[in-house]
Amino acid sequence: MRLSPRVKFVLMFVLFALPITASYLMFFFWKPKTTNNFGDLVVPVVQLPKIPFDAIDAKDAPPAAASKAFRGKWLILTRDSGACESTCIAKLHTMRQARLLVGKELDRVVRVMLIDDGLPVPAKLTEDNAGTAFVSAKDSTWLAELPRAPGDTTGGRGYIYAVDPMGNLFMSYRADQDIKQLAADLRRVLKASQLGKEMESAEPK
Repeated sequence: MRLSPRVKFVLMFVLFALPITASYLMFFFWKPKTTNNFGDLVVPVVQLPKIPFDAIDAKDAPPAAASKAFRGKWLILTRDSGACESTCIAKLHTMRQARLLVGKELDRVVRVMLIDDGLPVPAKLTEDNAGTAFVSAKDSTWLAELPRAPGDTTGGRGYIYAVDPMGNLFMSYRADQDIKQLAADLRRVLKASQLGKEMESAEPK
């Protein structure tokens, strides 16, 4: 059967328009019930200001990381009092273990705790959490930028955040988030993105 030019044109139009139409329908009308990530996506992402901090760089942080606002590394970030009581200690444990579970990519991840009240950090806390960058951030604009759920009663201390090497805060977790779930999300983004590696290679030696 020979098709007329008009029929051929219509068929070609449908062929090329179908993928566009399908993507449009999926974007506007199809809402997935589940996602692959365990944390809560921050939409839109929060661009943290590029400001220097007063902190001693952690062992797993690049040289002068605090003075560069920790750009170039993936961050696991939280805020709390310098006194760091039981819930705070539990968060630091979760962050430490999750980073270890990342495996061979762990050097790309830095743990940061923002001290939001100016209290001194006990020496034992820094000893028990060697590698964590404790940052004096009482007057930092970062604190105001950290997202919080409506009705939050923790003063913003009930969360752990993930930040990319460009300073984009893109994911939040509960303070009691399962360690393996946090690590799984970190492994996923590190595998999918070369961010950080490219920035390191571009820095002068």
